[in-house]
Amino acid sequence: MSATIMERHGAWKTVTIAQSGTASSETDLGGEFRDVQVYNPALDSAAITIKPSRVSGDTAVQAYTFDADATGDYVNTTTARTAAGMNVFKDICAKYVTIVVDAAQASAIRTFYIRGVGLISQRQR
Repeated sequence: MSATIMERHGAWKTVTIAQSGTASSETDLGGEFRDVQVYNPALDSAAITIKPSRVSGDTAVQAYTFDADATGDYVNTTTARTAAGMNVFKDICAKYVTIVVDAAQASAIRTFYIRGVGLISQRQR
């Protein structure tokens, strides 16, 4: 794969949230990326958040984004949903991320597909 393509996005990662769970394990995107693209399955009504970690094993934290048209910042989280969908979480700026949903997924394990978009720093092999 050419370096140009690798700079645009990382490889797809499969991420799961356990039945009755609200968070995935930490995922290594393979490099530090500005944004994170997420394909989500149908959910028990829940909002989705991508929480970055500064280094592997650190506690994942809430990402906030500034809005140039408003005062202050806002939480980088989707609205609650039940349908499958795709979001791009802007300005995450991380290599390590965790997917968090705000309601336990009582009916089944949930499988997400994520990748980093907009490489900030090179991958470490």
